[in-house]
Amino acid sequence: MRSEDDLTDDQKKAFEQNEADFTELKKRMRSFAESANSRLDASGLHRGPGTHPNRCLLCRCTAFQGTPDHPCTTYNCHHDMTSHDGYQ
Repeated sequence: MRSEDDLTDDQKKAFEQNEADFTELKKRMRSFAESANSRLDASGLHRGPGTHPNRCLLCRCTAFQGTPDHPCTTYNCHHDMTSHDGYQ
């Protein structure tokens, strides 16, 4: 593996841009999750913080059971990890 010193300026810049993009993506994902939680709370589900930290934001699943590259295996869920609260 190459050290940071072995990278060209273009390669360093590419990594910096990638980091900026992923930082923005994480911020957006957290914002989407906050909005989703607000909608669910307003609908009367009262799924407040701490009740089910890994609950699905797309169905009634209360905890993600799966791996990062496979969907949730909870009965009737099958949504990916990023659809569950706390994984944004």
